[in-house]
Amino acid sequence: MTDNATQDTAWQAYCEAGCERAMGLGNRGPMRFDANGRLEQDILDAYFRTGFYVFEGVLAEEEVAQLRAEFDQVLDNAPLTPDGDVDQHGRRVNFPGYYTLSTKPSKAPPAHVGMVSHPLLMMDSALNVYAHPDILRMVASINGPDFVPFHEAVFHKAAGHGAPTPWHQDGRTHWREDGSPLLGLDGRGKSHGFNMSVSWSHCTPDNCLWVMPGSHRRWLLTDDGEFPPITERLEGAVPMLLEPGDCGVVNRSSLHGSYPNQSAERRVTMVLGYHNRASAIGAETTNVHAFKCPAPDRVKSIKYSEDYVLRRTRMIPLAIDARRQRYPDETPFDYQGDYIGDPAWNEQVRAEVGREGDEYWQRDITL
Repeated sequence: MTDNATQDTAWQAYCEAGCERAMGLGNRGPMRFDANGRLEQDILDAYFRTGFYVFEGVLAEEEVAQLRAEFDQVLDNAPLTPDGDVDQHGRRVNFPGYYTLSTKPSKAPPAHVGMVSHPLLMMDSALNVYAHPDILRMVASINGPDFVPFHEAVFHKAAGHGAPTPWHQDGRTHWREDGSPLLGLDGRGKSHGFNMSVSWSHCTPDNCLWVMPGSHRRWLLTDDGEFPPITERLEGAVPMLLEPGDCGVVNRSSLHGSYPNQSAERRVTMVLGYHNRASAIGAETTNVHAFKCPAPDRVKSIKYSEDYVLRRTRMIPLAIDARRQRYPDETPFDYQGDYIGDPAWNEQVRAEVGREGDEYWQRDITL
């Protein structure tokens, strides 16, 4: 047996074991709510125990199709270079600077796109999903009725050569000195919020996010610790398997990452993030998200004021109103949190939240 064949066999065995573990965790299924509109307690318990949950069949096929079609248009309009303003067809790029591109020039468009930041500006389907009533009821169940935003992006792992994502824990603020979390197993205490992956592709062990269950209970960087390299196939990690229309929620304190996508299927997931309001206001941290695109040299130290948070929070009622106009027969989510600004969505507001130099994402919230 050749070395490559041996490696392939070992990888397949690792994936099969991971899938078996994933299916035995008891943290996946449809969204279920009690009489008060709160997630059923067994779902919350499983989320706080494992650090993630897979909600199956959240989006209707119509919404999945709209997301796929609009994103493919955005992808087709990607620049040829990071600083470019012309796409592969010679057209003007509508959102220059919002694309994270591969550093390998051999990757031809659109496979060279690894991420598109701030899709609420460019995709009506993304704005509508942001206000999906079941998604927001789920968010309120975990982060409280006055939850606030985090950040949004679309991850694109091209078939055959999608780049890996290193093992990491996103949360950097609400830990004790011994590396234990301020967030309790009952969901009480300050938290780092969560990343929610909305899928419109088949997320398989080869292309999906992998998570270490229970890892949200210990900060690995305590006492000069470090994250393992993505070349290490961690024992006990599980793949977050998603079908189109599924939503995977991952505690930002959980250890997670993804391996290189060498399969014949791309992975496309939109990350929508949310925080507990009390965990955000007054927090001092390093913000790495309030930029057109993330990059190692784009960071800023910040203390989140109430004004900062409430201005960013306005995107929640704006999206709710946009979705209400798109789906008039649906009962919209009733957001209970405070915010600053008019909540009515129209074309004038679209231009306002995307105004250069004062875009809504300028107040993204990293914790």
